[in-house]
Amino acid sequence: MTAADGSDAEACGDGNCEIAVREPVTIRVKIPDGPAKLALTKVGRNKVAYKVTAGRSRTSGEASGAGSGCVAVFRSGGSSSSCGVAGKPPGKVDGAVVLQVVAGADGTALVRVVSD
Repeated sequence: MTAADGSDAEACGDGNCEIAVREPVTIRVKIPDGPAKLALTKVGRNKVAYKVTAGRSRTSGEASGAGSGCVAVFRSGGSSSSCGVAGKPPGKVDGAVVLQVVAGADGTALVRVVSD
């Protein structure tokens, strides 16, 4: 997989990035409730898992299978997430930060972060 920002996790610090990673990594991002840590905990062939920690709040997800992925949307005061077949890259959502992780057949995970 190729990504607009290569494999540079620091590109996500401004709330907008697309990176490809081959191993677990921790990325610092800013969500509406403040700073957060996105940890890709599993990266493998058609497999990806993540956990986001912000203060006392946590959300996580895991997907496996061809074309699988997860999307999480962070708004002030809460978040929602779902995993399954990866869709198109996320668009901007007013007042929110959107995270998408997509598992690749080559063992690479694509991470996209989009903020308004």
